[in-house]
Amino acid sequence: MLLALILAAVTPQQPWVEIFAGPVLLHQSGRPGVGSGPLLRLDLGYPLSERAAGELWLSGAVESAPQRSPGDSAIVAAGAGGRFLLSRLDAEGKLGLWAHAGAGWGAQAAGEGAPGPTGFAGALLSFQPFVKRFQLGLEGDVVAYRKAYGFAVLPSLRAAF
Repeated sequence: MLLALILAAVTPQQPWVEIFAGPVLLHQSGRPGVGSGPLLRLDLGYPLSERAAGELWLSGAVESAPQRSPGDSAIVAAGAGGRFLLSRLDAEGKLGLWAHAGAGWGAQAAGEGAPGPTGFAGALLSFQPFVKRFQLGLEGDVVAYRKAYGFAVLPSLRAAF
C-alpha cells in the first residue's frame, strides 16, 4: 500500500519527440561568402530531472552555395545532446529559457566533402500551451560542421508520449 502511494505521488517522466526546422547560414573555411538553406532536426529526448534532459538527434541541411562559388551541398548528421533550464519566465512555469547543445558526426549527402564532427549550441525559448502534451519553441543556434560554421533560427514543436 505504501509503495502504491509513493508511485502515485511521483510524476512520471515522459519521453518526447521534437522537430526543429528553419533557415541556416553557413560560412565554409576557404570559400568566399555565406551559403544558406533549410535545416531540419529531429530529437528524441527524455527528462533527467526537472531542469535537465538528454536527447538523441538526427539532422539534415541543404546549403545553396554562395554567389560566384559553385557547389550546393547537403549534410546529414546524428548525435547526442542535452538541455538545461536556465529560467522559468512566468509564474505558471509555461514559458522557459533553456540552454541547448549537441555534438555528433556528419557526412555529405550531396556535394563534395568528407565526414566529420558536427555540433550546435544555443538558447531555446519554450512555451507550453493549454495542452500539456505539446510545447512550442524558438531556438537560436551556432552550428558547426567540420570547417563550416554559422547560425540557425529554428522554430520547434515538441510532443510528449
